[in-house]
Amino acid sequence: MKKYLSFLIVICLLILPAFAKVDKTSADYLKSKNHISAINPFVEHMISKAIKQSLKKELKGNYKVKFSGYTLSSIKSGVFKYMEITGEDFVINDIPIPYTNIKTLSDYNRINYKQTPIVVESDIELEILTKLSEESINEALKSEEYMKVLRQINKKAFPVFTLSGVKVKIKGERVYIIMSYNFPLAPREKDRTFMVSSKFKILNDEIKSYDVAFNEKYGNLPIDKVNNLVNLVNPLNFTLKLIDEKNCDCKIENIKIEDDIIAINGKMYIKGEK
Repeated sequence: MKKYLSFLIVICLLILPAFAKVDKTSADYLKSKNHISAINPFVEHMISKAIKQSLKKELKGNYKVKFSGYTLSSIKSGVFKYMEITGEDFVINDIPIPYTNIKTLSDYNRINYKQTPIVVESDIELEILTKLSEESINEALKSEEYMKVLRQINKKAFPVFTLSGVKVKIKGERVYIIMSYNFPLAPREKDRTFMVSSKFKILNDEIKSYDVAFNEKYGNLPIDKVNNLVNLVNPLNFTLKLIDEKNCDCKIENIKIEDDIIAINGKMYIKGEK
C-alpha cells in the first residue's frame, strides 16, 4: 500500500513548478494558519488525476482519488494534508483485488521523493478497507510463498499426512477450505481431499477460524485439531500478508463475509524516518 504514496509524490515533482521562494513546510506552520490560494483546487485536481493515471498504468483497474494539500510550496516539498484512494479490479503481486479504499488519518504527511527509494519522513496513519474474492485468495494460494507455508506444515505433519495444495470457496458467511493431501509412508496414486467450512473473526490482530465444521464421512476427528489445521493453512491471513508492505505495521479490526466477498478493514501505520 505504501507504493500509492510513492506515486503521489513522483507526480507532484512532474507537474508542480517552483512557486514559492520560502519553503514553509513545518507541521506547526501549516497546521496553525489558514492557507488560501485560488490555484490550490486546480493543482489538487491535477494531482488526483495524475495519481489515477499512474495507478492505472502500474496496477490496471479503476480508481477514484481525493487529494488536498496546504500550500503549493509544501506540496512541492512532499507535504500533503489528506489523500483517499478507492481502487476496483486491480492487481497487486499477481493477486486480483476487487476493491480497496485507503485514506490518511494523519493530517500532516511528508515524503522525500528526491531519494531512491522514496523516504517517508513523517509518521503516517492510514485506514484501509480491502475486499477479497475467491479468485483473489486462490491466486495467492498458488504462489511459491504459499508453497513454503505448506512445506513447513508438512514437516510438522510427517509421517501422518502431507498437503499438496489448498483452495477456497466462499458461500454465504462461510469459507470452504479444500485441502489436497496424501500419505507419505503409503502414498496413493491420486491425492485425496479434505474440506472444512469455517467462519472467521479477529483475535489479537489475526484472522482466526471459529465454528469449524466438516462432513462426518471424514471420520470422528477432534474438532480442536481440525481448527488448528485451518489456522495453520489460514488463506486469509496469508493473502493479506502477501499484498501488504512488509515495512508497515497493520492492525486488522474487522472482517465480514457477505455476498461471496470477504471485507477486511483496519489501520496501517508507517513510521517516519526523521
